[in-house]
Amino acid sequence: MRSFSGMNVFVRVGETAQPRLSRWRLLPQQAKPVSSFRYLAVSDRRHWVMLRESLFSMYRSWDCLPQIAVVSDGSWTANEFDEVFAWWPAPVSVVTRQEICEAASSAGFPELADYARESPYGLKLAAIVTQARKQPVLFVDADILWFRDPVSLSDDSTLWEKPRALRENNCHQRREIAMRHCPQVLEPPFVNSGIVTLHGELMAPELLRSMVRDALRDPQDSSCEQTIIATAVKLGGEFLPEQLSLVEFDDVSRFRSRDMWDEGYYSRHYVNWMRHLLYRDALKLRLHRRRLDARLSSEAGSLTSIQTTQRN
Repeated sequence: MRSFSGMNVFVRVGETAQPRLSRWRLLPQQAKPVSSFRYLAVSDRRHWVMLRESLFSMYRSWDCLPQIAVVSDGSWTANEFDEVFAWWPAPVSVVTRQEICEAASSAGFPELADYARESPYGLKLAAIVTQARKQPVLFVDADILWFRDPVSLSDDSTLWEKPRALRENNCHQRREIAMRHCPQVLEPPFVNSGIVTLHGELMAPELLRSMVRDALRDPQDSSCEQTIIATAVKLGGEFLPEQLSLVEFDDVSRFRSRDMWDEGYYSRHYVNWMRHLLYRDALKLRLHRRRLDARLSSEAGSLTSIQTTQRN
């Protein structure tokens, strides 16, 4: 606990789960049926534990697994990624920053390619724009854990035709960009870009170019990317179902966090100052899985014993 002595007690309890998770190796998992859409994430080396726990939470809660594509910011290579994520039961596509930039330029968005080179937020936006032109994409930030299978996302192909994202009660947007292009972004309900679904164009090409040029004035401000996604949703898209993900922070300083199963949420977005809750909940999911596996193993052993006794 000494290394977290500068933090409040609630954060210290959550942060102690992170080193435990980093040392807890995942064994290769069994294959599951494959979905037709692509699950897209962007990650740097520093957040590998977070991404691993996000993907593991998906594996344990989803009946069918999507095709996984992870975009590298350049801090790690495909070979390094394969070593850490060898437990995943199917091939994972690793997309480099250079490939995303080239795809953006080829699509007629050189400004977007520049944004992707300058910023992780630009890389996220460029990944969504370029990959969604090829196939249905479910983009998910690495700081999201899954608790249920959102199978309804892939039940209807028309759900992918418009950009869709999460709603949030209080979400920071870049005000001057919003006022210039879409003032509705500053009105509730607000748009959170932690989960985005799309197959096709995010928005009109000229609008995208103009907004990206604005974002390039301050590429390290995450609110610029979020304002662009929010504009796409407000002008021509829709909100994802509210129960898909909890984006609330009222338990950030409590020992007992909100329960996604009891409240009926499919996932939770642990933004920035809530990362200690992510690691704490991820550890709970691991322990829950261990207890479940032990129970199933015990039940299987009892069944074998009964069958042996019956045969004798």
